[in-house]
Amino acid sequence: MKRTLSFLFALIVPAHAEAPPELPLPVASFGAAADLSSVFIYGGHSGVRHKYNREEVHGTLHHWQAGTKVWELLAAHEPAQGASLIATDKGVIRIGGMAARNEKGAKQDLWSSDTAVRYDLADKAWHPLPKLPQRRSSHDSALVGNQLYVIGGWALMGGSDLLWHDTYLTLDLHQTDATWQSHSQPFERRALAVQALGTRLYAIGGMDSDEEITTAVSVLDTISGQWSDGPALPQDKLGGFGFAAVAHEGRLFASGAVGVLLELRGNAWVSIARLEHPRFFHRLLSGGTGKLIALGGENKEGRKTPPEVIVLPAADSEPLIE
Repeated sequence: MKRTLSFLFALIVPAHAEAPPELPLPVASFGAAADLSSVFIYGGHSGVRHKYNREEVHGTLHHWQAGTKVWELLAAHEPAQGASLIATDKGVIRIGGMAARNEKGAKQDLWSSDTAVRYDLADKAWHPLPKLPQRRSSHDSALVGNQLYVIGGWALMGGSDLLWHDTYLTLDLHQTDATWQSHSQPFERRALAVQALGTRLYAIGGMDSDEEITTAVSVLDTISGQWSDGPALPQDKLGGFGFAAVAHEGRLFASGAVGVLLELRGNAWVSIARLEHPRFFHRLLSGGTGKLIALGGENKEGRKTPPEVIVLPAADSEPLIE
């Protein structure tokens, strides 16, 4: 395992981070994770927004390493849109997601997954983790120390059957016999972004169970287990729906459909940069010193967007004038 990881992650992140090549498939609502100079992507939806079928919801894991010009196909697994992907020292973990069981043009038959699985870089194989207590998609996940957190989302069970989750889950990755633990969650939201900064975990935006888009930010103190209200996102027609977020170099960033990169500074979100390609249902990843990578997603018109590098201003820089 150590030799494989050393090979994959040996490159030092370049001072001038490069954008990954075009994604193998133009997708939105997919899983992505980064570790040093490596980027991993999983699944996603390549079709028209809100129209799903089994040909256009995907289940492949790809890897890109800085300095290369193509994505490497690592493995396939079950199709998943709205899954989350986490890089760990033992591999890459995929949690949940939604798949369509219907053919293209047929009535939609959408099912969330209860799968949690790790792709091991040492043996290049999938290894099952304990199944989720309930099906879950349109959620997000983060790692704090040894604890994997899964927050938000809903369970689709074909037809009109669905369940909004009012609990979040934790799994201790350092215990071989660990099981998922459920905890009370003071909201019901999906299509949110989740990121950890130190021991505080941020659940950012989304849509609530009244099907209202929200700019709310909820903060979990992972030491005490207590939730509190964080600074809300700036108000916009699409609110915090389909946001992406990333913690990088001790700073917390987020972006949504309007194409403005926000940073949490004190008690407010501040606009600090503009994306070349506005997008939502995308992913933000660390891109080396002073840079982020924006991957996938689509713009308000439904066009899929190419990868790009975002150069970060200094932490004490002046906000953008909106």
